[in-house]
Amino acid sequence: MKKFAFELQGVLDIKEKLEGQARVDFGVARAKLTAEEEKKETLVRQRSGYEEELKGTMTGRLDVLEVNRLKSAVNVMNERIRVQDTAVKRAERQLESARIKLNRVVQERKTIEKLREKKFEEYMKETDAEERKLVDELVSYRYTAAAKDEVGGYSE
Repeated sequence: MKKFAFELQGVLDIKEKLEGQARVDFGVARAKLTAEEEKKETLVRQRSGYEEELKGTMTGRLDVLEVNRLKSAVNVMNERIRVQDTAVKRAERQLESARIKLNRVVQERKTIEKLREKKFEEYMKETDAEERKLVDELVSYRYTAAAKDEVGGYSE
């Protein structure tokens, strides 16, 4: 009996490695998006702090320099948040790209694995057929040999 050998095993191995790399890339992209979202949240909290401080300054005795400084700080934070929104959107696009690549590589691997399973089933059917044939030949040989012995067989 010959041993099962899948002719595309090398391709399957490569696809599995590519899938592993795609999973790593997806994880990195997800971590990058999370980091960018956290940066944005930090900026939003800072802006809220400046806005609260500005409201507090407006209710008490007016300090024009402090009001101008806080308004300027709020404007700066608005600009930083706008820039960070762009970074978040870029990270989202990268994550989506990594997800699409991962899905494609997984699909390719699964396709080759299904082909491998079909080839293995064919191999098992062939192996079973060969074994049945050998068993039939063995039984036939033993039956013939036993029948010859009963009849008198061959004399040497």
